[in-house]
Formats: sequence, C-alpha cells, structure tokens
Amino acid sequence: MLIACLNSWSLTGSGCNRLTNPGNPTHYIKTECFAIPTAPSLAFWQANCVGPAFPQCFNLRGNAGRNILTGPGVSELDFSLFKNNYLKRISERFNVQFRAEIFNILNRVNFAPPATPTNTDIFDGGGILNPAAGVLTRTTTTAREIQFAVKVIF
Repeated sequence: MLIACLNSWSLTGSGCNRLTNPGNPTHYIKTECFAIPTAPSLAFWQANCVGPAFPQCFNLRGNAGRNILTGPGVSELDFSLFKNNYLKRISERFNVQFRAEIFNILNRVNFAPPATPTNTDIFDGGGILNPAAGVLTRTTTTAREIQFAVKVIF
C-alpha cells in the first residue's frame, strides 16, 4: 500500500534512506526527513517565491518523488476447523457439521495509512512542522473474532 506524496517537499538529513518507522504508530513517517524547499538567494525568492519568509519557497518543487512512502501493510491469518457427523439412521446423506472459525487468529493490529489532513500535512501554511503528521490513528481490520456454528446438511 502506498501513500501518495506531493513533489513540493525536499528530502534532507541522514538516515532518510527509509522514510518510515515500521512498528511505530506514533511516529510512522520520519517528518524530520522533510523540509520546505528553499530559494537559493534573496533575489530569487523576491522574484519567484510564495512563502511567509526567506528562504522558504512554497511554490518551488522539491526533490521528493511520487509514492515514496510505503504504508504499514495488512496481514491477517484466519483458521477454520470442522467435524462432519453423518447420521445414517436418518438418511445416508444426512450430516451435522460442527464448525469453529477464528478470524485474525494472531490478533495482529493492521494500521491504516494517515488519511486526514492533520495526519498527512507535514507542514502548515506558515512552514511550521505539524506534530500530528504521520501519526497512525486508525486500524483497517478488526480484532480477533471467533465463531462457532452447527450446520445441518441433508
């Protein structure tokens, strides 16, 4: 699963070859790796840039590519067990089946990618880092579910 990313941010800093922290829902996206593109000079900024202050240039394209962030992924293991009991006294094909089904047997948490504007906007309109950016707050699958059933087949 990929998270779309605009090409208006610059990638900076060491340790930014991987832009996510797998297994860390409170800091999933390494926001310290992103910066607002900067103008090379004050004259360039005055002539071309939109931004609150020099050297930040919000309309300058950065070096961040498209789909550079990988989402947390989904993994789930389901298990089913059943026992057939043929009752020949009633009929040759009469069957009472006892079933047990367990969904997400390992009870793994599958986080959803950041989706709301507060979780996907790394910077606000003033160029300030958003503290809620990259925080995983929702899940995509349910917790472990167990169901038992009796099925009569005739």
